[in-house]
Order: sequence, then C-alpha cells, then structure tokens
Amino acid sequence: MNALLVTSPLSVDFAFTSLLQEHSFIFIIGILVLFLSVILRAVKTFSIQLILLFLFFASEESFSNPLYILLVALQIALGLWVLWGLKKAVDTTFYRQSEKTLKRPRDITRAGNSGVGPFLY
Repeated sequence: MNALLVTSPLSVDFAFTSLLQEHSFIFIIGILVLFLSVILRAVKTFSIQLILLFLFFASEESFSNPLYILLVALQIALGLWVLWGLKKAVDTTFYRQSEKTLKRPRDITRAGNSGVGPFLY
C-alpha cells in the first residue's frame, strides 16, 4: 500500500489525444521546431524544445492557467526564432555557394573562412 502512494506522484499522465484535439496548432509547431532543430544540428534549441514540450504536456491544459499561456507564448516565439534561423541558414548557404563559384565578390568566405559553423546559436 505504501509503495503505491510513493510511486503515484512520480507518474505523469501524458494525454496526447486531448492535446491533439484541442491544441493541435501548438503541438504541430512544437514537433516542427523539434524536427528543424535536428536538421540544423542545434543542440541547444533541441534541448529547449524538449523541455518546453515536456512542460507543455505536464501542465494543466487550460487557457486559464498562466503557466500554460506562458508556455504557448514561448512555443510560438521559439517557432518564429527557428524559422528566422532557417531563413538565415538558407541565405548564408546560398551566398557561400555563390562566392565559392565566383559568381559574386567574396564576403562570407573572406580571410580563409570556409563558412563552417552552427546555424542557430
């Protein structure tokens, strides 16, 4: 009997079906940000997104909860930041390729810079 009382607060029930039905837009943004952070090899963004999704599932799913509203706002802000980083990464890759094929003057690859580095900081 005591073992059941000790383990019950440690378990968290993740209600994926209610989250998908009621708040699918936020859940889809979270999955896309997680996917894009893996594609861009951004470890910090990946870990932040995992923590945010875990808190999103663990919090009470009602818009009257201030923590839930804060998590939704953070999720949307992180999604916009990752989309901006993706646009910046595509632009940088395009300009780098143009410079290496001598179609434009050197700017990114100046002074021996090969242009290798993280896309999201």
